Amino acid sequence: MRLYFVRHGIAEDLTSSDFMRELTPRGERRVKTSAAVMRALGIQPQRIYSSPRLRARQTADIIAQALGMGVELADSVNFGFDLADARRLSADCDAEIMFVGHNPDMSEIVSELTGAAVSMKKGGLARVDAFAAEAGAGELVWLVAPKVFDALADNKQTGIVPAPAQKLPDVNGGLHELIRQRWSPVGFDRERPIKRETLLGILEAARWAASSSNLQPWRFIVARREDEAQFAKLLLTLREGNIAWAQHAAALMVACSRKFRKETVPNRHAGHDLGLAVGQMVLQALSQGVYVHQMGGFFPEKARQLYAIPDDFDPYTCIAFGYRATELGHLAEAQRGRDASPRERQPLDEMVFGGGWAQAANFLD
Repeated sequence: MRLYFVRHGIAEDLTSSDFMRELTPRGERRVKTSAAVMRALGIQPQRIYSSPRLRARQTADIIAQALGMGVELADSVNFGFDLADARRLSADCDAEIMFVGHNPDMSEIVSELTGAAVSMKKGGLARVDAFAAEAGAGELVWLVAPKVFDALADNKQTGIVPAPAQKLPDVNGGLHELIRQRWSPVGFDRERPIKRETLLGILEAARWAASSSNLQPWRFIVARREDEAQFAKLLLTLREGNIAWAQHAAALMVACSRKFRKETVPNRHAGHDLGLAVGQMVLQALSQGVYVHQMGGFFPEKARQLYAIPDDFDPYTCIAFGYRATELGHLAEAQRGRDASPRERQPLDEMVFGGGWAQAANFLD
């Protein structure tokens, strides 16, 4: 779900009635420019909710006219608009919704959703992608000031369609929203760390995964970006192509599994169990707006040497964790294209069999 938050445009100074303060001529011109850019960017919310105060209504009307839609006035988007109001108004929305209101409410709600420190300008827009309107569950994709809208219009760059922040697959049946939104980006926000409590929650999710005989064969070596020496050390285990983007992640991990059930009895389920633990980490992370990218492109023996990993454990995979970046200029063109490419999967009838190998199960028809 995409949530757009717009602060009203520049309005006249306080008059006898704050409720009836109008946009100034300059404010109206800038909102019209911003609305034209929004249209060119393909913004098309299912509905637009506006505060009933005149300056917000005028802002919403200009945007709605540019986008070819109407406006719904909502008392809850007035002063005091909060996350509970946004959750209620977006409860039946599965695509895009826009709120036009006032500060400090707009800045505070975006900050609460994303964990980012946000201060919105008059006429500015923020886009937050979230599977639900819950604290900390959103990803700040855009924070656009009016001057940026002006520059885009002046440079005739409004026809540029941005890469999708979420790549939702076409599915045949019901799928949990977290699973729909799971994918492996390479564009991580270099400036946003993962809070300690968020990281601990991700690791707890792995801790409580199921395993054969409850052996819990997984072990994790973790380096946070804040610990520069340890982060650089773990980067040394990656192949060059992965270092190029993984160096911007908020945390890196080497995931290992114990090869034996007992001293000399192999545990043939160890890889399966590690995969289940990592899968739970991925979904827990995404529930907090953190994306995960797993890598086979690393040097297991290098990891074994650097960390003195015992012989009865296998370094199985490396994993990058982080918040998605809103700007991908630090990535190579091929990497930017990878983040923009659609998600693809083999059809079920090529992987789900019934009467014999490679015979599609009859319930798939």
